[in-house]
Amino acid sequence: MDLFDLMSQGREDKALDRLEGMLTLYESESETEQDEALERARAFCDLEWGSYPAGLEVLAKRCASRKGDGAEAAMQALRLHEEGTRPGSIIRAVRLSRLREMSRIDERAAVIERYGSVEAVLAPTELEAAFMAAASSCENVAEMEAAAAAAQPMPAGIEAARMEALRWETRLRHMELVAEPDSQPPVLPPACAARHRLVEAAWRRDLPVASIADFSARLDYWSGRGGEDGSGYAVLAADFETLAQGLTARGAAPSTKDRARALKEANPEWSLARIGKELGISRQAVHKHLKGGTR
Repeated sequence: MDLFDLMSQGREDKALDRLEGMLTLYESESETEQDEALERARAFCDLEWGSYPAGLEVLAKRCASRKGDGAEAAMQALRLHEEGTRPGSIIRAVRLSRLREMSRIDERAAVIERYGSVEAVLAPTELEAAFMAAASSCENVAEMEAAAAAAQPMPAGIEAARMEALRWETRLRHMELVAEPDSQPPVLPPACAARHRLVEAAWRRDLPVASIADFSARLDYWSGRGGEDGSGYAVLAADFETLAQGLTARGAAPSTKDRARALKEANPEWSLARIGKELGISRQAVHKHLKGGTR
């Protein structure tokens, strides 16, 4: 490398240092300063490298070539490359992160107000204590899951299983919100975690689908957390077939009116009350059905 190359390299390094300094202002507390920094950086890149994407690409390459930074340097290079292709993406990400943090602070305050104190949030609730007591003598996971299933009635339907699973996840979220940042992440008590696994499994595939609401709940599971191995398609296809068969069978079943008329024709001596008892409806309803059939 000759003297001219050294001088050119030194000049570019200084330009890149200056550009890096501008980019640090992308994380300014002031949105006005952020916007002004972006405008200055774009103008500077136009002057030094011909365009903003070109300048960011050179800076990204320098970041990626730095030794010792490893994955962090690679991630920074990717962020710079994205900034070059989508100007303002770093600032948008910073602003979104701050909005989420503000929302988290508000949510944390609401949780503490609901429970009464941070200590109350982290302490077992009455329901959790019941599961913990039921599983207190369990020696392995299988025993704990059996105790968790017996401590409270298991959900009878998929929608109910979904609701309970989400309640356990909300409870864990509440504990995470109030936990100290440098402490171990909170977890549900083992018995409650076992119960959560059981109801989530029921939501995922264990319970049979019995209604459109059930199918919708199961679809919600596989669309949001089912993974990418394709196993959800088989579950949903089987559920859909079961649901379709059930709807067809219900559609082909005789109506209450038809059943009332058939019973009356087969047993003309039966009273309205007797027919109603067979059908599980009132005598007034039987009268209405039979009257409608004679018109």
